[in-house]
Amino acid sequence: MTVTRSKANLWLHDVLLQGFLKNGFSKSNGSKSWELTELQYLGLTDDLAKGFLKFSKNPIYSKQFFDMEIGMIKKQARLIAENIGNKDFNLIDIYCGDGLKVVEFIKEFNSITSGNVNIRYCPLNSSQYLLDLAVSNVSKAGFSNLKECKPFLSSGDGRALRPIAKKLKSDNYLKNVVVLLGGVIACFDINEYLFELEMDLSKEDVLIIGNGIRVGDRLVDIHKYKTPAFHDWLKHLMFGLGFDEKDFEFDVRFGNSRVEFVYKLKNDFTKSIDGKKVDFKSGDEFVVAALYKYYSDEFEKFCKMYFSNPKIIVDESNEYALVVCKK
Repeated sequence: MTVTRSKANLWLHDVLLQGFLKNGFSKSNGSKSWELTELQYLGLTDDLAKGFLKFSKNPIYSKQFFDMEIGMIKKQARLIAENIGNKDFNLIDIYCGDGLKVVEFIKEFNSITSGNVNIRYCPLNSSQYLLDLAVSNVSKAGFSNLKECKPFLSSGDGRALRPIAKKLKSDNYLKNVVVLLGGVIACFDINEYLFELEMDLSKEDVLIIGNGIRVGDRLVDIHKYKTPAFHDWLKHLMFGLGFDEKDFEFDVRFGNSRVEFVYKLKNDFTKSIDGKKVDFKSGDEFVVAALYKYYSDEFEKFCKMYFSNPKIIVDESNEYALVVCKK
């Protein structure tokens, strides 16, 4: 079967296909497994961005990465404020989502500092839709000390802040506070991610990470990830490749010490890019997302490898950790 594309979908199709081809494939039982798990690809269209927002309202996500996360930020507001200090700062929100967590973050920070520290909000995302939404929500909160919003549309994966970190610093904003909330770090190899971030932080900068942590046995309860909420979001990436929902089936598995979200083709397809044909066979797989999860002691060990005296707080249920780091 040859997949045809409209002009409107040509750009997205080629970006995604080039990504899969660049990353290459592995082979198992005669079928190919293609991988494209970089987070920036999951925000390339409004449908993908809206799919994430719908997913983020699901109890699977919201209980831990909104309710629990905000609860921890409230409890640790003084610790956070003490580490940030009283100098005006750029608040860099990596993979910003809808900005509502940052609204709560600023509320709690201002409750300690009385709103006397000026903030420039700098959301970073690959989705223009989410950037616009985050800026709108944070601006509408009406904080008197929020002096400016400076969003960044990123074509990268948020690991390296070099393109923006130094540019943001000025006479008015000499410090960067980087927030990596909502379990964003779970989408990456933690060693590489923290190494890159540590390289891009200056001495007085602050990094705040929120992430779920593992309890019980490793690599169990795969059924938790097979909920339709994941599929309803991730399937838009397959649509971007030009497939219809009848062309693939969704699955989740443990592989490479992580959770992998996979689509398997039901038929043979031929696609074209740059005048070349690419054949995909029935049974071939597309790994479109991956999640890494660590025990609290593992998470602490990784943070201590790259930061001096990181403050690591684990909630009472031992399911979530908040980390405040400096170089």
